Parts: sequence; structure tokens; C-alpha cells
Amino acid sequence: MKIFLSLRVSGILLLAAGGALFAPVLAAQSTSKTDQSNAASCNRACLEGMIDKYLNAMVAHDPSKAPLSPTIKFAQDNIPLKIGDAEWATATGLGKYIHYFADPDRGDVGSISVVYENGVGTIFILRLKVEDQLITEAEQFVAHDPHGAAAYEKLGKPDPGWLTTIPPDRRQTREALEETAYMYYEGLQKNDGRGIYAFTPDCNRIEDAARTTNQPRPQNYGHSDTDISDFTMLGCKAQYELGFLGFTTGCRNRRFLVVDTERGAVLASAYLDFDGTVTEVHLTDGRIWKVPPYFMVPRTNQSNEAYRIENGSIRLIEMTMYEVPFNAVPAFDKP
Repeated sequence: MKIFLSLRVSGILLLAAGGALFAPVLAAQSTSKTDQSNAASCNRACLEGMIDKYLNAMVAHDPSKAPLSPTIKFAQDNIPLKIGDAEWATATGLGKYIHYFADPDRGDVGSISVVYENGVGTIFILRLKVEDQLITEAEQFVAHDPHGAAAYEKLGKPDPGWLTTIPPDRRQTREALEETAYMYYEGLQKNDGRGIYAFTPDCNRIEDAARTTNQPRPQNYGHSDTDISDFTMLGCKAQYELGFLGFTTGCRNRRFLVVDTERGAVLASAYLDFDGTVTEVHLTDGRIWKVPPYFMVPRTNQSNEAYRIENGSIRLIEMTMYEVPFNAVPAFDKP
């Protein structure tokens, strides 16, 4: 397991892995011959076009409409399948919301979008690997959440902050972006309010398209009902400092599906485990929160999240989450 330490110097987060420090900005990235070949063959527009071709082929139930490799590896919700199975057989339309993530150097591209399945909205997370103009890997996750899909459709498009290009001299390395995302998960797992939480002061998070930070008044949050309804009034850092998320007993198989250095974005995937052993959480403000029955039995949630990272701190979070079998594992070891 990776262990990261962190220091903040002049507003820049430095992370240490096994004693080595990484500076997240102003650092050049090396690219292998394979990376250079991918960059030359499929730029950002090309990669986003691959997402569009894949989704349109899926809705048409016609694999020939997408440039799929004859040896493509395909999985949905952590289960290896054949193209034509699962959502390929049931998708009936595409929504208007779509958020792209692209890494031309490595031929990685992903999206969060709305896909209709037999007329019912789903939140659809997709990762593709593109090599020599062919899709060689396709990994997709489907949150059957029509309310969340409708909320995404109401949003219509991603927050403009996601799409702003970071000037080349201020971009972080791929490794630095991954390390910041890793530290987010470290703060979430067994959250006690005493960790190092790298969020900007104006950080905001949406979960299934609903904003869950900096709300003007108390709102229900997940399974917390009204007991901790003021949680959604806090900012990202203050929420972590409260220690409310301590019932999350594990955060494993942390995978960084697409690292978009141009936009400072990471599309990530992990499993959040709730093993049922935490029955109450002692908040840092002195309150004691009785954990609801949902978390009293072993459960695992599939968490797919995107982060917009600036100077080593997270500014925007776009999260989707749904339950999967307890202790599930991914179909792909590495993206």
C-alpha cells in the first residue's frame, strides 16, 4: 500500500512517497515512445470523438459503428463481458449532459454522462483506452439513479471551472495530480477530522448532480436524515474536519482512470467499504452521531469521482456512488 506524507510550502502541496518529495507544479513530464505515438495519433478532440462514437454505437446496438479493436477488453460494473452485453443491449438514448476527461499522451479518455436505458435515465461513467485509432479497452459503470440522471439533465453541462485550461507553466504533473487524489481518499477512510485535507477555500462538491457543500440552509444528506443536516452547509475542508465520514472503514482499489493534466482533472474510481462495526461517530464539535441502520451491515459502494486540482488542492468534485456486492474488486487491475 502507498503511504504519502504531505507538506505545504508557499501554498503548494508537496507529497512524499517512501521519503521522496514531489513538486506538483512547474514540473516537466516525460513521455515514452508509446505515449508520443498516442499523442500523435489521437489528440483531445479525437479522444472525445471516440467517446461519442462508442456511445452512439451502444445506443444503436451496433458495435460496427465504433472503431473497436478485434481484441477489445470490455467490462461493466466490474464484470468482464462481451461487447453487445449489458448496456449495449438496453441503452435507448443519450442525455444532453456529458463531461469529458482526456489524456492524449496515454490514449486515455473518460466521461460522465446520462444514458437512457429502456427510457429510464442512468448516470453513466465510461473509460476508454485508444491505441492506433482503435478502442482496445472499454470500462463502464452504470448508476441506476433516475433522480440523479434528471438532476444532471437539469444542469445541462459541467461547471465551467472544469473546462478551463491551466497554463502550461502552472500545470501539475500526472503523478502530482494522482497524489492529491490519493490524499483525498486517505482523508475519507476512517475520517477523524485530524488529517491533512487539501481543498481550496471555495471548493464545491456535487454528488449525483446535487450540491452537497456550502448550502445556505440545512439539507438531508444521504442516510444521515436530519441529524447532521448542517453538514451540507460546510465547505469541503470543514466537512472533513468534522469527522462525520468516519463510518467509512475502507477506501480501496484506488484507481485513476484518466489524468487530464491540461485541465488539472482526475477521473478516479474506488470502493468505499462500510463493514458495519462503527455504530456511532464522535464528531470534532462534540456531537455524537448514531450511525443509521444502512451502515450497520457490511456494504460496499462503487465510488466514481472527478477532481479539479489547482496548485495541489482540490477545487471541484463530481461524485457518483452506488452499491455493489460487499468487497467487490475491479475488472481491470490498472486503467
